[in-house]
Amino acid sequence: MVSSGASGRGGVGARGSVVVMVAVLAAVVVLLVPARAINPQSTLECHRRQYTYKVHKTDDEGRICWDLINVMSCWGRCDSNEIADWKFPYKRSHHPVCMHEETQLTVVTLQHCEDNAAPGTETYSYHEATRCACSVCKTSEASCEGLRYRGARRAPRAEVPRG
Repeated sequence: MVSSGASGRGGVGARGSVVVMVAVLAAVVVLLVPARAINPQSTLECHRRQYTYKVHKTDDEGRICWDLINVMSCWGRCDSNEIADWKFPYKRSHHPVCMHEETQLTVVTLQHCEDNAAPGTETYSYHEATRCACSVCKTSEASCEGLRYRGARRAPRAEVPRG
């Protein structure tokens, strides 16, 4: 007598039960294993990242409310390229940057206020990234100049003796 592996009542059988149990176990493992940490030294993708800022808001009388807030922003690397072209400037450039694709308005209550600060001074609103992607920089939404235009990050000029 040859057995087909199924029970005589049209059930799944032992082999089918093992497959179902393995599938359930795999699903549980996927849900329980934490997402891998992003290594900033080796990632070649655009990610959301949390930054902490100290913010303050001043009322009309000069009284201040302040707090530390956590803001989700975009950070990462994007593939860029240049290819030769026969027209000036003799190349076609494609240099996307890691930017927010979607944002949301977040409102927080600042916890540290001076006495008699005007009502509403404790309310602080800001935009934070909900999704990030590599895209062409939009000057209406971000600073697109690059490092060479930022005077604070420029290396000091070397003094050359003239003789």
